[in-house]
Amino acid sequence: MKSFRHFSITAVLIALVACSLIYVSCKNKCGSTTCQNGGTCDNNVCICPIGYSGNSCQTGWSDAAVGTYTCSRSNCSPAVSGTNTWQSAITKDATNSGYTLDISNFNNSNTTVVATIDSAVAGTSQRVTISGTNGIGTNASGYLTIINSTTTMSLHFTTYSGNGVIGSECDMVLRKE
Repeated sequence: MKSFRHFSITAVLIALVACSLIYVSCKNKCGSTTCQNGGTCDNNVCICPIGYSGNSCQTGWSDAAVGTYTCSRSNCSPAVSGTNTWQSAITKDATNSGYTLDISNFNNSNTTVVATIDSAVAGTSQRVTISGTNGIGTNASGYLTIINSTTTMSLHFTTYSGNGVIGSECDMVLRKE
């Protein structure tokens, strides 16, 4: 009788462990997909948190933007002296790899600014904003667009001096090389 009781208790414990393992391994499953980056499943579709997309939330909005860009500025008021074409690099920002970017050499100034990708628009465009001082006093808004594997960011930006006076307003286009 004692051995039957030990056997029964052991069988129940093994069944509980097996069920908990199955539950843990399946709780992020969404149909045949596992939702990533904090995505949740609703009716066998992964619902992605802000900053991520894809059928399993595997792609950060910023992923496609990472690379080297040829930049140009135009329509500056007042006019800006110096070259109007330069290169910048865009990398994922350490604070959130899903929807923030670092843009180096912003406005050909040897300064890096942090850009936030706000949301997906029509599947191919994402709103981009830069706000705060970012070293050179910059506010900007525009769109990151990906069409046929060509990545372009179009921004309208304003620079400010240390005391908050507007330095210039310009349009900038960044084209991924």
